[in-house]
Amino acid sequence: MAAQWQTRLRVGVIGLGRLWEARHKPALAKLRDRFQVTAVYDQVLRRAEIEASHLDCAAVEGLTALIERPDVDVVYLLTPQWFGLHPVAIAAACGKPIYCGVPLASDPDRLEALAPAITASKIAFMPEFARRFYPATLRLKELLATTLGPARLVIGQNRLYGFDRYAQPGPATQLAPAPLLVDPGSYLLDWCCFLFQAAPTGLQGNQSTVLAGHGDGPDFESFVADFAGGAIAQMSFWRYYRNPWGEANRFLPQPGFQVYAERGAAWLELPERIQWTDTQGVHEERLPLEPTVGEVLNDQFHRLVRGEKSLAPTLQDALTVARGIRAIRNSQNEGRRISSSA
Repeated sequence: MAAQWQTRLRVGVIGLGRLWEARHKPALAKLRDRFQVTAVYDQVLRRAEIEASHLDCAAVEGLTALIERPDVDVVYLLTPQWFGLHPVAIAAACGKPIYCGVPLASDPDRLEALAPAITASKIAFMPEFARRFYPATLRLKELLATTLGPARLVIGQNRLYGFDRYAQPGPATQLAPAPLLVDPGSYLLDWCCFLFQAAPTGLQGNQSTVLAGHGDGPDFESFVADFAGGAIAQMSFWRYYRNPWGEANRFLPQPGFQVYAERGAAWLELPERIQWTDTQGVHEERLPLEPTVGEVLNDQFHRLVRGEKSLAPTLQDALTVARGIRAIRNSQNEGRRISSSA
């Protein structure tokens, strides 16, 4: 499988925006020995033309035209725009690997419908679950595998300040307005599954509107995910409103994640800070943010396409999360725990 791919993958980018500017454009430039952007598409053609002139590549007017180009080896889908997941179907039909940066949990039914075609094509498909590759997460995984032992209880809190106008993706902002259960909810569910290395056996969700008149939908959500053997994760995430609450976030406790394992515990402030305890006492680390998360994600995708050992998330991971978010919505509507078989 790997033999058909050259070391340098030629990239067709679909959907220019904050995720492209902040994460992937600088990462691909840094990894130019492994990637070359050859074509771009955007629903605003002029934006694609400007970007193409900067990158010295082609601006393409149609999705199919971009994906079918002989100088495009892999497809990067970075914003849904008008077309949603349609480029995934085209790429699967063309047998071209896909890096998917759009929130797949926003349309679980469409993902379910596409899954057989993706599987049948045998292409590499990588959903972007960036929190897996934050430095603090990777360090926690090392500790769980050695010093701390398996995770048993995870409790997390996440404050969202709105979407980020300045293209700096991170754990406290959205790149575009989205329902809380999709972002950050679906990504936090994946993070829990990544820590426990399993799909949840049951899910229960809650939602509430804390301040009315500040947007559509609930502004506070939470879920409890059960895992095999009695392990459990509880996540809460909500919008922080600067106008009525002012700058209280400067003195309120920082949001974070408590992880209790068989032989110790850890506290994380994503993306780079971790404190942990064991029989020897308390330890604290602030980890370097180099290489960047974007570089790590793209490196793992390159490995996946080449058939090399990779930590890249899979289609099955995306399906697990999408099904989980659907179960949480059902739980909210029905007021009960939803088992994985429901």
